[in-house]
Amino acid sequence: MTIVVRQLATPEEMDQQFIWADQAFAPTPDPANARAWGQTVLTQPDFRPQQLRGAFREEAQLGGYGLNEWILRIGEARISTGCIGMVVTNSSQRKQGVATAMMRDAIQFAREQGHSLLLLDGIPNFYYRYGYTDVFDSSTEEINRAAILAHPVSSHTVHQATPEDAQSIRDLYERRLSGFTGSFERSREKQEHLLRHRFGKNTILLATSPEGKVEGYVLASRAPSPAVALELCADNWPAQIALMQAHAHLSDGPEAPATHTYYLPPTSEERYRAIAHLEVPDTSHWHGPAEEWGIRTVQAHHRYAGWMGRIVHLPTFLDALLPELQARWRRSLAYWSGELHFLVGEESYTLGISGSELQSTTKPTDNASTFQCSPQDFAQLVLGYRPLSWVLTQQPQELSSTEQTVLQHLFPPSQPWISFSDWF
Repeated sequence: MTIVVRQLATPEEMDQQFIWADQAFAPTPDPANARAWGQTVLTQPDFRPQQLRGAFREEAQLGGYGLNEWILRIGEARISTGCIGMVVTNSSQRKQGVATAMMRDAIQFAREQGHSLLLLDGIPNFYYRYGYTDVFDSSTEEINRAAILAHPVSSHTVHQATPEDAQSIRDLYERRLSGFTGSFERSREKQEHLLRHRFGKNTILLATSPEGKVEGYVLASRAPSPAVALELCADNWPAQIALMQAHAHLSDGPEAPATHTYYLPPTSEERYRAIAHLEVPDTSHWHGPAEEWGIRTVQAHHRYAGWMGRIVHLPTFLDALLPELQARWRRSLAYWSGELHFLVGEESYTLGISGSELQSTTKPTDNASTFQCSPQDFAQLVLGYRPLSWVLTQQPQELSSTEQTVLQHLFPPSQPWISFSDWF
């Protein structure tokens, strides 16, 4: 019998989806947690009922998934993105094509809604068969606790955040994280919802300057220990060290850890400041200083697992990316006129460049420069996850040095970053 994927239509269907999702993903499944999860999703400011999808065979519910509709930022560009989560199949219905039907529905639904990109945090060796590829690797900084506490105390004060602090936290998110590919547009209403629901039981600390200005926040993990900082944003070092010391004191006691873990973008000022200011107070036990550390970066990699993405419709995606491509081209101070014709899988797109101006064109001329690659390699290139040089090793082709330079200006490698408060 045919599997049909559609919007979940009744409260009972929605309840079943959250129960299955809780059973699949929670360390200790609990019907109360499933109800709370449902309440969190259904009360999101940008929630639409169409975002909860279920797979059915006749009247039998087989599985389902959720799809948040958010706006991802790539510099000046705004990309309408479908963010897939809660993908679950009833255990009695696995290996019968249910997940395949849901993944095909997600692509079709995204096309119908005008989304040009899909993102998900996926299990290993599954989603690649539907066109997804790795686009982001999370990383953490292990920081010596003694180095944090040995630093002179800041003049900033620290207090615990409440939902009334939503605007200040949202403003810091905008100032500190909006420049990274992988950040999302966020309203005050969404920030309030995060504080009241998803992070309602977390400890969130704010740093305030002597003049009374909120200049930083840290989001501490709940379990197994608050020694993990899931997110840290600070405008300056006095705010940052005040937060780091207050965060360290959350773990005071006889079992205080030797290190604290911070999720920080690898190219963030917060990471560079910590490296520049913190010193381990006792290094007498060090033997090879070049191999010792006060701060150690750990980055997680695994092929076809974790944060993956796929472009839904190439022309729509590149049309949305044009403002950022224009900004990159102007910043490069390069001057070149011609056409770049992109052949990506079965889709194509032509970009015309005239001096300092870029625009899409409907049809390439005979003199257009052609760049060809797979949809997966192109997704990694445009999101900054892999450089052009890597893509060209995957699909060698004849490109002049000038054409390669133009492409490098338009698609420079960067460090995508999906902040923990945006994980789904």
